[in-house]
Amino acid sequence: MRRVLVAAVSLVSAAAFLTIIVAVALWPGEAKLTAPLFCSPPTAEPVVVSDTFHDSEGTSTNYTLYCVSDRGVLTDEGFALPMLVLFAAHAVIVGVLLLLAALIARLGHRSEPSDGPFERVQDS
Repeated sequence: MRRVLVAAVSLVSAAAFLTIIVAVALWPGEAKLTAPLFCSPPTAEPVVVSDTFHDSEGTSTNYTLYCVSDRGVLTDEGFALPMLVLFAAHAVIVGVLLLLAALIARLGHRSEPSDGPFERVQDS
């Protein structure tokens, strides 16, 4: 049970780290990939906008997914739901990669097949 819990915490941590690095630091436009879930047909074009705020505590940046229509109508889909969807997608990707690695490792460490109840006689 402890092994499963450690694996689950590791998976969640890796997915969270991957989401923060990719969706916030490297490619904020990744949130556009969630547009089919959030943008309805009249406003089908996804746009990710970076809003930077300066206040007494410092500078903060927020990435917001907007859905835009051909006539310029905007719907604000926010930041949290697209990030949760990206987190779930990253968790699935990391989980599949870990399962494939475990499967390959298990296949690579096969034991020698036994001959049944008979012992193998070695030549001297």
